[in-house]
Amino acid sequence: MKKSDIWTKKNIEYWVKCGIFDYDEIALSESEVLMSKILDNIHMHKISRTKDGRWVTYVADPTKPNGLRQVRRNSKSELYAYLIEFYGVLPEKEATKTIGEVFHEWVEYKREFTRSNYKPLSPSTIRRYELDYKKYLENTLLSKSPIDLDDMTVEQYLIKIVSSSKMKPQAFGNIYGYLCQMYRYAVRKKYILTDPMTFIDKCRIMSFCCAVPPKKDSERIISLDDLHKFLGSVHAHLNSYPGYMPDYAILLGSLTGMRVGEIVALKWECVDDDFIHVDYSEHRHDYGDHRELVIGEPKSHKHRLIPVTKDISELLDTIRDHSIDDTWVFADTEGRINATTVSNACRRRSEEAGIKRTSIHEIRRTVSSYLNTVLPREAVANMLGHLPTTNERFYDYDISSRMIKVEALEKLSDNVIKFSDYGKTDKSRKAQ
Repeated sequence: MKKSDIWTKKNIEYWVKCGIFDYDEIALSESEVLMSKILDNIHMHKISRTKDGRWVTYVADPTKPNGLRQVRRNSKSELYAYLIEFYGVLPEKEATKTIGEVFHEWVEYKREFTRSNYKPLSPSTIRRYELDYKKYLENTLLSKSPIDLDDMTVEQYLIKIVSSSKMKPQAFGNIYGYLCQMYRYAVRKKYILTDPMTFIDKCRIMSFCCAVPPKKDSERIISLDDLHKFLGSVHAHLNSYPGYMPDYAILLGSLTGMRVGEIVALKWECVDDDFIHVDYSEHRHDYGDHRELVIGEPKSHKHRLIPVTKDISELLDTIRDHSIDDTWVFADTEGRINATTVSNACRRRSEEAGIKRTSIHEIRRTVSSYLNTVLPREAVANMLGHLPTTNERFYDYDISSRMIKVEALEKLSDNVIKFSDYGKTDKSRKAQ
């Protein structure tokens, strides 16, 4: 092997990846110094120069009586080149993993988090990784490409994937997040030296997504009129079926803004005269071949308190009168009710009320929006169990009725702009 064969870009990247040296050392050191550092990590025998000017050392050889074989070369660089080839550290001898292989390896790494005691990840999240990969990436050139693909090529592949699949911005956001995590994993595993996602123009790729018109505020919450109709249908149904627990769960959601999973996981031990202690939540775990309902911590892993008002207290007393379980607040003859049962009840009550289909989550956004008009966002976020920034982005919508807006505009016109004064001036000018 010639000296020039050693200092290729790929070899240098491999040695940096192994942590033998960094790029600054390459720029500031002689080649022999660098090769000496490489061999310090793997070659344990002394390198010396003989009287005739040749360089000599020993390498392992099981065929020799003492297990060693002498190696002599005319120059130190030639000896280093031989030793590097002998120990097999040249990167060409390593098989490069594909992006698809690393993605699946990353998914298995993430799956371990679902088995820990803290369980920061749900099996349903892992399932979503797998389904999105199968839907958008599995049969693409990107998936079959080597993990060390450069950032410009990755960007072009992603543009083709987004365009051909007519991907929506939210779906691309998910895929982009998966790839960012996967590449960080690849860097930690030393499959690559740098993360190409740090150089990719996310906005440019997203501009190729299928345009989706944003939902209006009225589509994200339930209007006051519709809310009254909806709750009227809930009470009407309870008049006929006073022990129907899903209806009571809906009413508690309308008074507190609790998540449906938190409502159906509420225990009597978590209710006192002053507060509802939100300590548990129902979670649906999707394993692909089966699903499980489990009771765990709330979504944010934060335990919080919701003050008990007079109406909440009376509602809880009514529920207690019809309760048949000492553990779960919402239970019937078949045991604890689940989130799906409450969601189905929401759908039926909205149909009976003659309004658009609604949900506990839509009611939750509505409650949050009303609370935001009278309380600081931080306080509302704390009560509902999410970050203030999340509250501002997803739980604060325009709840004002048309009449309130008309009244506000009239006050603006009469008291601030004083628009009528301009009209009088125009008339006076004409009179003149």
